[in-house]
Amino acid sequence: MLNLLRLLKPLAATGSRKAIALSSSGVLRGRTFSSNARPAEFERNVVESHYGPMDIPKVSLPEYIFSPDIAQAADKPALSCGSSKRSYAFGMIHEMNRRMAHALLSQKGCAMQKGEVVGLLLPNIPEYVPAIYGSLMAGLTVTFANPLYTPEEICRQFENAGVRLVITLPVLLPVAQIYKSKAKKYRGTVSIGGQHNVQDNIFGFQQLLMENHESELPVIDPEETAILPYSSGTTGMPKGVELTHNNLVANLVQGTHPEFAKYYRPEYAGITETILTIPPFFHIYGFNAILNMCLKTRNHLVSIPR
Repeated sequence: MLNLLRLLKPLAATGSRKAIALSSSGVLRGRTFSSNARPAEFERNVVESHYGPMDIPKVSLPEYIFSPDIAQAADKPALSCGSSKRSYAFGMIHEMNRRMAHALLSQKGCAMQKGEVVGLLLPNIPEYVPAIYGSLMAGLTVTFANPLYTPEEICRQFENAGVRLVITLPVLLPVAQIYKSKAKKYRGTVSIGGQHNVQDNIFGFQQLLMENHESELPVIDPEETAILPYSSGTTGMPKGVELTHNNLVANLVQGTHPEFAKYYRPEYAGITETILTIPPFFHIYGFNAILNMCLKTRNHLVSIPR
């Protein structure tokens, strides 16, 4: 409380008022109003990068990652599992993304609706990409959880995010079934490595893609929410963060300057490197700075599931 009073004291001295509100979802929101502040005062606090401004394209994350040269990289290795050695080229991954998107929206498939939330409960495996990008191409929002969390922790996050469908592995199906018993309007579970089970509303991932479902993919506004990553809960209960397609694309564009991104230098044009990834994809750094950056630069990423 003492620290808070010290923080607010300068505002009172300058005639400012601090309005703080706590939303129903537990997100702290605050705005500062000043009656005698001038624009010039704020300009002095703007820090500009010496690298210069970057042009942020107004596109969805799937469009940014997989367009426009994906056809030229179709035969290049994209993702490999360091444990099983299974591997996919960029062309195959892109086709899996497309088929997954159609299956998620198809009335004969998962019957999801644009804007609904998919929960990923997966380790680092190559199929993570069609799971998340198929969802994003379908206009869905994705939240991902640590598969080592307890069922209670996973259910809390998924309930908070409003998850309607879970994508996971056969070994984690019991956790998905626990969440299913708690969820409202639950549409099903996709099992990577599993088979269709109509009775339990489980879709086998491979079967789902091979059925080649048809549906109309929506136009995605870059300002729509793409993912809902959650904090680890170090200083309290885990909290979700809404990140739009534009947020993620802007962050990736920040890493394209040739002075610190070697893959955007002329001498690296056409060169493919094999990169081993350790950070988990369910962490925002592992997802955007590792997985997405490697996909965008058409490098070969090797994942380790555990």
